[in-house]
Amino acid sequence: MYALVTIPVFIVLGLVAQLTRSRLARRLMEIVLLSGVAAFAVALGTLADDGLQWTLVVLLVALFAVGVVMHLRSYFRPSQGPS
Repeated sequence: MYALVTIPVFIVLGLVAQLTRSRLARRLMEIVLLSGVAAFAVALGTLADDGLQWTLVVLLVALFAVGVVMHLRSYFRPSQGPS
């Protein structure tokens, strides 16, 4: 159940981080991503032939991929220091 909660929380934190350029929101988003990946590992361990669980696995993989891309893109953006 926790893994399902991480998906919308990750999306909302990602939107907040993009709109406000908040480092705190970005770090919280990364924490949610890592905990979602941990939940993904648990879900894989108990995966059965249930369609809902496979949907959860696909969503968590997509969540992980988007998080990695956003994290890597943050390293290549020029730093905006105080004006």
